[in-house]
Amino acid sequence: MEGPAAPCIPRRTGVGYAAGDLGLSIAYFAFGFFFLFYLTDVVGLSAALAGTVVLIGKLWDGVNDPLIGILSDRTVSPYGRKRVFLRYGAVPFALSFVVLWWIPAGTSTVLAFTIAILLVLVFATTYSLVGVPYQALVPVMTTDYDERTRLVAFKAIFSAVGTILGGGIALVVSSQVGVESALRSMAVGFGVFCAVAVLVASRAVRGFEDRAGAEITPVPLRRYVALAREPNVSTLLGHKALGAVATGVLTAVLPFFALHVVGSGSAASISLAAYTIVAAALVPLWNRLTRVVDKRRLVLLSNSAAAVILAGIGILASTESLAAFVGGSALLGAAMSAYVLIPPSLVPDLVDWYEFQTGERHESVFFGLWMTVHQLGLGVAGFVLGVFLELFGYVGGADTQTAGGILGVRLAFTIIPGLFLVLAALLLQRYRITRTRMDEAVAELARRHAAVS
Repeated sequence: MEGPAAPCIPRRTGVGYAAGDLGLSIAYFAFGFFFLFYLTDVVGLSAALAGTVVLIGKLWDGVNDPLIGILSDRTVSPYGRKRVFLRYGAVPFALSFVVLWWIPAGTSTVLAFTIAILLVLVFATTYSLVGVPYQALVPVMTTDYDERTRLVAFKAIFSAVGTILGGGIALVVSSQVGVESALRSMAVGFGVFCAVAVLVASRAVRGFEDRAGAEITPVPLRRYVALAREPNVSTLLGHKALGAVATGVLTAVLPFFALHVVGSGSAASISLAAYTIVAAALVPLWNRLTRVVDKRRLVLLSNSAAAVILAGIGILASTESLAAFVGGSALLGAAMSAYVLIPPSLVPDLVDWYEFQTGERHESVFFGLWMTVHQLGLGVAGFVLGVFLELFGYVGGADTQTAGGILGVRLAFTIIPGLFLVLAALLLQRYRITRTRMDEAVAELARRHAAVS
């Protein structure tokens, strides 16, 4: 058996692998930023029904993500346990994204609701078939604590670009006169781009699964359930779930906030660009800070700052304050840059830590659980937002909203995300797999692997 992966990954390989996140992020953020709005203001569903569609899709993710993680760990293929899913899942994933935006407008509510649910279920499945194995490649490619953070930093930068492309262009398209035709053209172009990006990542990581330092340990299904209850795992998953509710509400409510509070649909695209450009630019800074400051403390600092900034935007934003809205979005990106970098960099450590603790190696299951709680959090966010807006009297497609509807949008943009971000950061303080403990665990695993080889 070979020893653990070398700690240094060539930049070309790291960038090629991270490029896959561009394809995943384009689809993810186009869906996250615009799909709820698309269902209400284009397809014609009520806000509550649209939120229910999103919730059902995310509940399905709660089932398929861990199962795909188990499937990936048990897959035997000349293309690797994970790379094979990227190689053969790229095109189905892209196609499932394209058809999301072909729900016929003007049909009956029952038919539109049913079609939306079916298409979301297919998209959720193919996204997981690619996304879970893709994320699980990080602990296989390197065992080094800082190198893993560096890989996640590369991914975060590509994810920021995907945010601008996926979310930004979708928001721009939403302001066009022939919105249905424009959406479909966008979907086809994005679909091709998503497939290519995932295939680039598949090619970049060729051979890396051969470097894994231990064999996968098949265990009964109930053992995977028990893994989710392990203190460090449950803490990290709880943090992710709370954070997903926060970011899910924030992304889904952005077009509503820009249109009805700031008074400009294009403001959503401008603010999104400001947010993501600043967030991507500061990823290297936060990455350097993780080498000298505990990651948990950095997340507490950044999430608390984000909550304060959101409150400020909510108070100051108006139809005469586009500059304040964009400036606030840039500040929010500076704070949230740590959030998009640090928590995902902790997940790969679970693989080695629990191999060290139990002798079992599960490369994909932890990522399946991570994506499960993330998707469930997003589902809850979509449902909560839809019901919240309806309670305040929001009417989809109306040219002019009531004062109550606008107040609901304003509160949904500020209070809900800020509260959940702070709760997520506080929970993360209970996480106990520190740099020192990981260094000790990796060193011991290296000794075990050397003794067996």
